[in-house]
Amino acid sequence: MSKHIRENLVAGSALIAFVTAMPAFAQDTAKSQSAAEADQSGEIVVTATRKNEVLSKVPISVSAFSTETLDKRGVRDFADVIRQTPGIVFEQTNTTTNIAIRGINSSVGASTTGIYIDDTPIQVRALGYSGGNVYPVIFDLERIEVLRGPQGTLFGAGSQGGTIRFLTPQPDATKTSGRVRSEVATTENGGMSYELGGAIGVPLVPDTLAVRASAYYRRDGGWVDRVRFEDKQVIDKDANRIDSFVGRVAVGWTPTPDLTITPSVVYQRIKNNDSPESWDNIQRDPASPNAAFSDYENGVFLNGNRVRENGNDRFVLPSLNIKYALGGADLIAIGSYFDRRQTFRADYTLFDQSLFTGITLPLIPNQAAFSDFVNTQKNWTGELRLQSTATDSPITWVVGGFFQDAKQVSIQTVDDRFFYQYAPFLVGVLPPLVDGRLIYDQATSSKDRQYAVFGQVGFKPVDRLTLTLGLRYGRTEFSINSFAQGPVVGPPVTDIGGQKESPFTPKFGIDFQIDPRTLVYASVAKGFRPGGYNPQVGLPCGGELGSIGYPNGRPTLYNSDSVWSYELGVKTRMAGGRVGVQGSVYQIDWTDIQQAVALNSCGFQFTGNLGKARSRGFDLQFDAKVTDQFSVQAEIGYTNAKFLQTFAGGPSAVVPLVTAGNHVLSPPWTISLHGQYDIPLGEHTGYIRSDYDYRSEQTDLTPGIDPRNGGADRTLTNPPALNQWSARAGYRFNGVDVSVFVNNILDSSVWQGRRSRDNGAATIYRSHVIRPRTFGLTAGYTF
Repeated sequence: MSKHIRENLVAGSALIAFVTAMPAFAQDTAKSQSAAEADQSGEIVVTATRKNEVLSKVPISVSAFSTETLDKRGVRDFADVIRQTPGIVFEQTNTTTNIAIRGINSSVGASTTGIYIDDTPIQVRALGYSGGNVYPVIFDLERIEVLRGPQGTLFGAGSQGGTIRFLTPQPDATKTSGRVRSEVATTENGGMSYELGGAIGVPLVPDTLAVRASAYYRRDGGWVDRVRFEDKQVIDKDANRIDSFVGRVAVGWTPTPDLTITPSVVYQRIKNNDSPESWDNIQRDPASPNAAFSDYENGVFLNGNRVRENGNDRFVLPSLNIKYALGGADLIAIGSYFDRRQTFRADYTLFDQSLFTGITLPLIPNQAAFSDFVNTQKNWTGELRLQSTATDSPITWVVGGFFQDAKQVSIQTVDDRFFYQYAPFLVGVLPPLVDGRLIYDQATSSKDRQYAVFGQVGFKPVDRLTLTLGLRYGRTEFSINSFAQGPVVGPPVTDIGGQKESPFTPKFGIDFQIDPRTLVYASVAKGFRPGGYNPQVGLPCGGELGSIGYPNGRPTLYNSDSVWSYELGVKTRMAGGRVGVQGSVYQIDWTDIQQAVALNSCGFQFTGNLGKARSRGFDLQFDAKVTDQFSVQAEIGYTNAKFLQTFAGGPSAVVPLVTAGNHVLSPPWTISLHGQYDIPLGEHTGYIRSDYDYRSEQTDLTPGIDPRNGGADRTLTNPPALNQWSARAGYRFNGVDVSVFVNNILDSSVWQGRRSRDNGAATIYRSHVIRPRTFGLTAGYTF
């Protein structure tokens, strides 16, 4: 164990000891509870419709997680949130992320899911061959809201499948509040994890000026060992460790009772030491019987990369929120600037060699190649809203305008100085290496500019019945400038293109409050995603492009796609409010779907519009306080999303890209079960709880593995079923909460990221396997 780790463990243990002694300081401190977090009945309040409403009164399908819920369930990252949300799937690789909400997902083009920090959208367009959304580190959050179904009226073009909102605590000039939390954990056959975080909100001038500040650091220990390819000896043990840091400061100023000005800034940095992917088929070397080998069932996870796959993801988000009460309406102005830089180095040693020679083992001593990726976002966003505040009026409304200027840059360089040594037959056929080392040098910049006006009106023609009409009209402008050079490109290529569109996304809704506890609703809504441009990269991919109908090269433009969603839902609380049920059924029709078309013969891909799909399903959320001590919750989702037509790339296509009946890559069933039993211990409380998450296997054919489709890889499979079971036991007293936990009790070694290989000639398969069984101790204090 290194000195650095020992020091951090000592610090974490010291904090736990300190926190357990906090009652002496906490006797007169009552736990704070924000009005935006819960109403008097204890039900969570959300702003999914841009106004404060208790969850059971919101006529859309929403999952909401308060700070208390996140802590109870041991949520430490975004993947933990998604596993407990019905109908949503999250997939992450080394360089990309992908979210499927009700089967609406795509790893190319603009995002199908809106990602918001407060009122700022931060989702990214897939540009080049890397880049994915960044998600806030989960510590000092007031709540997370997950909105299912298209939210284009109020949240714009990035919310085709749904919207995920991370809401931060706001400064409070009436009271002091805060929290501290520390954790120490160990993963079987892996490294130590630990964290330390604190947040405090303080009135500086009572009722006028306040500040909220937080800082948090976490080390997630690794469990994948990097080994030498030749003899399988470990080079870096538990290599896939991650260090995360986030800090935030917000100031709330109320110079007059009607005016509130809140500037804030968030900083986040995530550092990955090495790839979380393990190689499925590293086997024991007969010449080295004592060498390590991959054995998922026994907790041995290896990768044989020649080059360490490390990365950094940093962003800064300053923003300004101004709210002015006009009497019956609020005027809200929001401005923000999102500055993000993501870097990653990927091992390309076997990728390059297998692509050009078909040989999958290194041919040269000390042979190594790598690709450096740089992706940046610089987004200016502004929104102006005027919304009614009278809750007893027969008409409620919100109108507004939105503007965003989002600039992205994607740079990729592939450094392979051994290229002409293992492929000497290409000397004189292809251009020389760039700068004596690069076989591929690419830089692409793009700009997405959006303007929009929107409005939504709720009208009550009679008591308890509400009709909703929402409209959003926008203008999207996309431009791209791409340059590529190097032997794999041929002559240098510069390509400039773009497109403009004017999306119109309406929403129609009706809801009826049967009684104070029961709401039924129905809605029809449209979602939209802008199109884009496929920059040319030089050398064509030969016969493969021709076989799918593109003998003259890949298509230049891909068009926008859109969805129409039809939803029917009910929300009710029974048994005096002790039992709550939320459920909805839906159908989503998706047209002109933007999907990646992989060209396995040359290692490239392009984006095409691949026909139509239909997604049908339901989601159900249930919570019950069975006794004063025992409570249970359940979230169940079912999604059946499949393509409705066979789609070929071009008129001369020999094989289709998608075959009618292919399913969208998404687990049909998502189930989460939770239970907690509180144990009175004198004046304080102990508790035990258990959480179980299940994702079923997609047993139907998806486009990427159907042998009838061009570009399909017949050696791959869809992800298997995922089971995760965790338990926690703790003791609460005077704002202090100390607990022990076990995650992945069954020690399931299931891969959650898509199993993949470099190209059609490669024989090494990679998987992202869930974290093995982990034991830990958490201590926190809230005041």
